[in-house]
Amino acid sequence: MPELLLKDKLKELRTSRHYTQTKVACYLSMTRQGYAHYESGIRTPDYRTLLKLAKLYNVDIEVFINSNTIPIQEDIVYSSDIPQLVSPPGKPKIIQLSPEEKRLFVLFRKLNSLEKKQLLAYLENKVGKKK
Repeated sequence: MPELLLKDKLKELRTSRHYTQTKVACYLSMTRQGYAHYESGIRTPDYRTLLKLAKLYNVDIEVFINSNTIPIQEDIVYSSDIPQLVSPPGKPKIIQLSPEEKRLFVLFRKLNSLEKKQLLAYLENKVGKKK
């Protein structure tokens, strides 16, 4: 597959998530026209803007820099995010998540440290009772 240009990557990521240019521009604290210039190739986003976009789309910054593929499925979690599931070096796993697992993952990230510990203890206790 030929490498996509940055402008094409930006548009593909945005449209795959059904975001409008206005929504993305608002997230970046800029005008819609300013963001549209990124997608048309008139302007190139700076590094800080690329970091914000990577966070918005939940992708690695490398997607914008030197990758020819775009992870557009929101239900994919790379094993580097889950240390206990990492396969031997050089052989990363990709884990498909169910809708319930995706929701749990997203909600878990919104908790503070204490809430995460409490939830994990609860889940470990709950699973332990089923054994």
